[in-house]
Amino acid sequence: MKKKLLVFSAVLVVLCLLWNYFLDIRWQSPHSLFIVLYFFITAALAHRILVKATAQSPQIFVRTYMTLTGLRLFLNLIVIAVYLVANKPGGKSFVLAFLLIYFSFLVFEVINTQKDLNKK
Repeated sequence: MKKKLLVFSAVLVVLCLLWNYFLDIRWQSPHSLFIVLYFFITAALAHRILVKATAQSPQIFVRTYMTLTGLRLFLNLIVIAVYLVANKPGGKSFVLAFLLIYFSFLVFEVINTQKDLNKK
């Protein structure tokens, strides 16, 4: 999945650059590339942890997956809240970019996790 994650992240970086180039200034998010990097790192770490959990047992995998999902959701909410407190004027564009990238990575991770599980 490492190669797929890298390619997927590169595609999102290109889409973010196009987003910031073509859209109106009020919808541009100068931090969108950092958002992609943030999700790349969290996805890579989560995948590594899940691969280790899969090797142990199915029960541990399910517990680990649910725990990671919950922790990452709360971490994402904290990141959004901190950004909104620190930078109110650019908040709407940041939240929009964050959510679009979040859902993109979510779909990517679910599809790849299912494929990995079906192989075993």
